[in-house]
Amino acid sequence: MGTKITAKYSGSCKTCGETWNVGQGMYYQKLPKAMCTDLECFTEQGGTVQTSFQSSFKTSTTPFMKEKTKFVMPDVEVPDTLTVAAEVVVAAIKKAHDLAHLMYPDLETETQLFGTIRSKLADQILYVWSKKGQ
Repeated sequence: MGTKITAKYSGSCKTCGETWNVGQGMYYQKLPKAMCTDLECFTEQGGTVQTSFQSSFKTSTTPFMKEKTKFVMPDVEVPDTLTVAAEVVVAAIKKAHDLAHLMYPDLETETQLFGTIRSKLADQILYVWSKKGQ
């Protein structure tokens, strides 16, 4: 079964000649091979559009963010002790970033895996920091 996708490459339909560019919506099916931006041409090539639970969701250009959320900032005074604690957390994240990069120099820092490693290291640093005062 085929589905509507966002084109990763520019191309054209071998049946009707319709063209598409990177980022444009198109229909694609692996077997039997069918591709076109026009649904009617796609189905004439033997393509069938998949209607599943997941395909009912709206596609978004930003993954993990379906709609904008309004955050309300509480109007409270932040105590100095909380500001100091926040600075410790920021310092732990910075140190964890440096350690993760040192331990995995070939891992790109923008990947989810790097973020997971950095988060775990930050947790460990903060745990050790909390035990230091006891």
